[in-house]
Amino acid sequence: MRPAAVAGLFYPDDPEQLRRAVRGHLEAGAVAVAAAGRPAAGPVAAGPAPTWDVDPGGDVGPAGSEDGPGAGPDALIAPHAGYRYSGPTAGAGWAALASRPAPVSRVVLAGPAHRVPVGPPGVGVSSAGAWRTPLGDVPVDREAAEDLVATGRAVVADEAHAPEHSLEVHLPFLAEVLPDVPVVPLLVGGRCPPRVAAEAIGQAWERDGTVVVVSSDLSHYLTEAEARRRDDRTLAAIVEGRAGDLQPEDACGRAAIAGLVVAARRRSLAPSVLAVATSADASGDTGRVVGYASLAYRPPRPLEDEERSWLVERARVAVARAVAARRPEPSVDVPPRLRLPGASFVTLRRHGELSGCIGSLEPARPLWHDVARNARSAATADPRFPPLRPRDLDGLAVKVSVLSAVEPLPAGREALLAILRPGVDGVLVEAGGRRGTFLPAVWEALPEADAFLAALLAKAGLPPAGWPADLRAWRYTTDEFGT
Repeated sequence: MRPAAVAGLFYPDDPEQLRRAVRGHLEAGAVAVAAAGRPAAGPVAAGPAPTWDVDPGGDVGPAGSEDGPGAGPDALIAPHAGYRYSGPTAGAGWAALASRPAPVSRVVLAGPAHRVPVGPPGVGVSSAGAWRTPLGDVPVDREAAEDLVATGRAVVADEAHAPEHSLEVHLPFLAEVLPDVPVVPLLVGGRCPPRVAAEAIGQAWERDGTVVVVSSDLSHYLTEAEARRRDDRTLAAIVEGRAGDLQPEDACGRAAIAGLVVAARRRSLAPSVLAVATSADASGDTGRVVGYASLAYRPPRPLEDEERSWLVERARVAVARAVAARRPEPSVDVPPRLRLPGASFVTLRRHGELSGCIGSLEPARPLWHDVARNARSAATADPRFPPLRPRDLDGLAVKVSVLSAVEPLPAGREALLAILRPGVDGVLVEAGGRRGTFLPAVWEALPEADAFLAALLAKAGLPPAGWPADLRAWRYTTDEFGT
């Protein structure tokens, strides 16, 4: 049993007082999330309005987002200060989780080690069978913890867990929202690389019904104005999937957040900002504050027609500037959901003939940036075609394809032929250090799966008549739009 270490300090140690506090913060958080356009500072919005609006339940980004209700999240980021300061902001995250229609079988709870370092690889599990709280004991999924140690992705770090508050303060929320659901407590050291944290989180996330909660505050001990600016930059990096841009001074749980950013991107989950606040909202002291935010990760929704049109126009502008040898377009007002990481292809045609097609298979940058970058490359750097000239812009057709996540396919030829969906699947193959892909649009020219695969192997530089023993294959779908 891991006893409570900060009951009576960060949150009430009396069960009834604690239960009332948790329910109050959940109610305040739910109100804040529903009040799109207001800063979520607690029961009453206070302080200067943040750049980021709260999310009414769908995808969210900077101010101006007006998405509708969405499903409960698959992952959260939520703060861990004393309940007086961060309770309503944390409540916004847990209230969103309470709305999740799908059942939750366990919670992976990851946060920073403030007091005792965690040894290599930088992720520490608890060997306890349960964690005690004033609201009852929370069971630990020891099998999941032992599996992480067995695979070398974590070490037992009971010394680090014993005094740590970053995970403990969330257990009363878990006990109220998801009673009897086991937890996998992970402490992530400040120097743990995002990839290592992502592998540990990803392994624990594999079982159906698992939800990830990353515990972190944001900026520390800046003025109110400085904290708001710093936290805005941090939230932008999280939403845009820029794990490498997160710095230690941005968030005490930076390493755990970066791991979640990477792991969530692999699952094609999109982050939403639910609530933003600082300690000044509760204390009134604006001279030395701590920043807080709650975010939710959900499957993304399809793009709206206005967003598709915006992306096509950005692609056209990028092509025109590239052909004129001008620098990429200066900063533009980007629709919030297009700031999320995405993978795309841009296809250019002149008089019906292909003149360039370049793309990305994995979401490595914000979608709008990916589209603009691929448009420039399709116009000037596709090795199959000469670069476009200014006079080639007249009548140029531009098509944007936004890719889904890739899904592994069986590698055997017959099994692959049996599972392919002509006209639907884009296909990626790789063997012998060579790879190639066809977008779903290629099925129009090659409607038979045999011919489609043979041409794809040839494109990848592989023998179309044979079948490489080390071949791997994946499929994806696309949302295609443009002219």
